[in-house]
Amino acid sequence: MSRERFEAAVMQAIEAIPAEFQPYLEDIHFVVADDSGLRLFGLYEGAGALAETYLPARITLFKDTHEHFADSWQELETQVRRTLEHEIGHHFEMGEHELPH
Repeated sequence: MSRERFEAAVMQAIEAIPAEFQPYLEDIHFVVADDSGLRLFGLYEGAGALAETYLPARITLFKDTHEHFADSWQELETQVRRTLEHEIGHHFEMGEHELPH
Protein backbone atom coordinates (compact mmCIF):
# COMPACT_ATOMS: atom_id res chain seq x y z
CA MET A 1 0.00 0.00 0.00
CA SER A 2 1.14 3.52 -0.60
CA ARG A 3 2.47 5.64 2.24
CA GLU A 4 -0.20 8.25 1.44
CA ARG A 5 -3.00 5.72 1.95
CA PHE A 6 -1.53 4.58 5.27
CA GLU A 7 -1.12 8.19 6.40
CA ALA A 8 -4.77 8.80 5.49
CA ALA A 9 -5.78 5.91 7.78
CA VAL A 10 -3.68 7.45 10.57
CA MET A 11 -5.26 10.89 10.08
CA GLN A 12 -8.73 9.36 10.09
CA ALA A 13 -7.96 7.59 13.38
CA ILE A 14 -6.61 10.80 14.95
CA GLU A 15 -9.70 12.74 13.88
CA ALA A 16 -11.92 10.01 15.38
CA ILE A 17 -10.53 10.61 18.88
CA PRO A 18 -13.38 12.22 20.87
CA ALA A 19 -13.45 16.03 20.89
CA GLU A 20 -12.86 16.32 24.63
CA PHE A 21 -9.44 14.65 24.18
CA GLN A 22 -8.35 16.57 21.07
CA PRO A 23 -6.81 19.52 23.01
CA TYR A 24 -4.46 17.06 24.75
CA LEU A 25 -3.21 15.86 21.37
CA GLU A 26 -2.12 19.28 20.12
CA ASP A 27 1.43 18.90 21.45
CA ILE A 28 1.94 15.40 20.05
CA HIS A 29 3.84 14.94 16.81
CA PHE A 30 2.39 12.00 14.90
CA VAL A 31 4.94 10.28 12.69
CA VAL A 32 4.70 7.42 10.20
CA ALA A 33 7.79 5.26 9.77
CA ASP A 34 8.22 2.21 7.58
CA ASP A 35 9.68 -0.26 10.08
CA SER A 36 10.81 -0.31 13.69
CA GLY A 37 13.07 -3.31 13.21
CA LEU A 38 11.28 -4.88 16.20
CA ARG A 39 7.80 -5.51 14.74
CA LEU A 40 6.32 -2.71 16.85
CA PHE A 41 2.97 -1.27 15.84
CA GLY A 42 3.69 2.03 17.54
CA LEU A 43 5.99 3.87 19.91
CA TYR A 44 5.33 6.70 22.36
CA GLU A 45 8.15 9.05 23.27
CA GLY A 46 7.57 11.86 25.72
CA ALA A 47 7.11 12.90 29.31
CA GLY A 48 3.32 12.54 29.26
CA ALA A 49 0.38 14.93 29.36
CA LEU A 50 0.56 15.27 33.15
CA ALA A 51 4.27 16.08 33.32
CA GLU A 52 5.48 19.55 34.23
CA THR A 53 7.58 19.82 31.10
CA TYR A 54 6.44 21.50 27.91
CA LEU A 55 8.44 19.34 25.53
CA PRO A 56 6.37 17.87 22.72
CA ALA A 57 5.65 14.16 22.64
CA ARG A 58 5.90 11.92 19.61
CA ILE A 59 3.86 8.91 18.55
CA THR A 60 5.31 6.85 15.73
CA LEU A 61 3.19 4.33 13.83
CA PHE A 62 5.02 1.66 11.85
CA LYS A 63 3.50 1.02 8.44
CA ASP A 64 5.19 -2.31 7.67
CA THR A 65 4.04 -3.99 10.89
CA HIS A 66 0.45 -2.90 10.35
CA GLU A 67 0.53 -4.18 6.77
CA HIS A 68 2.11 -7.48 7.81
CA PHE A 69 -0.56 -8.34 10.37
CA ALA A 70 -3.64 -7.00 8.55
CA ASP A 71 -5.43 -9.23 6.05
CA SER A 72 -7.68 -6.45 4.77
CA TRP A 73 -8.00 -2.69 4.64
CA GLN A 74 -10.65 -2.85 7.38
CA GLU A 75 -8.31 -4.82 9.68
CA LEU A 76 -5.54 -2.30 9.01
CA GLU A 77 -7.81 0.63 9.90
CA THR A 78 -8.89 -1.14 13.08
CA GLN A 79 -5.32 -1.87 14.11
CA VAL A 80 -4.20 1.71 13.38
CA ARG A 81 -7.00 2.99 15.63
CA ARG A 82 -6.08 0.50 18.37
CA THR A 83 -2.40 1.42 18.13
CA LEU A 84 -3.19 5.13 18.40
CA GLU A 85 -5.44 4.55 21.41
CA HIS A 86 -2.70 2.49 23.05
CA GLU A 87 0.04 5.08 22.45
CA ILE A 88 -2.22 7.97 23.51
CA GLY A 89 -2.84 6.00 26.71
CA HIS A 90 0.90 6.20 27.35
CA HIS A 91 0.67 9.97 26.85
CA PHE A 92 -1.77 9.99 29.76
CA GLU A 93 0.80 7.99 31.75
CA MET A 94 -1.12 4.72 31.67
CA GLY A 95 0.97 1.60 32.15
CA GLU A 96 0.77 -1.45 29.90
CA HIS A 97 -1.57 -3.24 32.33
CA GLU A 98 -3.98 -0.28 32.30
CA LEU A 99 -4.28 0.07 28.52
CA PRO A 100 -7.27 -1.34 26.67
CA HIS A 101 -5.25 -2.80 23.76
